[in-house]
Amino acid sequence: MAAILPLLKQVVPVLEVPPFPENALVVTVDGQTVAVDAEALAPREIALIKALLPQAQSQHPWARFLRGAGLAPSAQPVRLLHFAVDFTASSLPPAAWLTAFTSLFTVPVTGFFDTETAGTLIEPAEARQTDAGVLLGILDTLDSDFDTTTRLFVGHPWPVNGQLPAIAAAEQKLALGATARLATIPDTALTASTQALRTRDPLLKALAATIAAQPESLPIIGALYQAQGNLTAAAKALYMHRNTLQYRLEKFEATTGFNLRRMDDLVLCHLLTTR
Repeated sequence: MAAILPLLKQVVPVLEVPPFPENALVVTVDGQTVAVDAEALAPREIALIKALLPQAQSQHPWARFLRGAGLAPSAQPVRLLHFAVDFTASSLPPAAWLTAFTSLFTVPVTGFFDTETAGTLIEPAEARQTDAGVLLGILDTLDSDFDTTTRLFVGHPWPVNGQLPAIAAAEQKLALGATARLATIPDTALTASTQALRTRDPLLKALAATIAAQPESLPIIGALYQAQGNLTAAAKALYMHRNTLQYRLEKFEATTGFNLRRMDDLVLCHLLTTR
């Protein structure tokens, strides 16, 4: 079979010696890892190269460190933001999307794609963006400009040490199971860590069936949980009079034995009704 690399060089500029530029398209050709400047290519050219050539793992310094193949680029604590992007309606290259994404933060951040549609941003822990509304605003701007749909999983601030690669992998696993546009570890960890137990434990399965027999209670459980047990806030979210909500809680307790005004009961019911 004829070598492909010489043919590729005739069509596009090819870089053969790492380190490669951060936003380069890194591929494996004839057993050699090379890079192509994605910003110099049209979207159709990028799609063709991706279809014909296997993509190599990202050579970004943080990507190498997080998969255990390189040294830590920094000793300062960081927070990892795991993103997943739907590019179906977009005509712009992922490299341009990533450049725009990082530019929307008020502090220097860097990032890379793990796959064609998912990757990680690395943010300094001491200067991390803590306002969920601001992060959602960044996603709104990005998706509006690029015709994309983006989900973001916000990790925890961590020291940079030998444990971080395993922690990052665990966060990515939680991110894969998250369906919200903006999710965090507190949002997902308890549900994810108890899911297997809830599906096989006969007691928990029986309790879940008891609640499932009252399907009208599911929105109430969700609203109360989001409102941290506050009846007034939950009633407002449900567009329901507080007295009506109070009556339904009493009915639910009489039927199931769960008092949703108690936080322990509420958390358990939330877990039993969450997949």
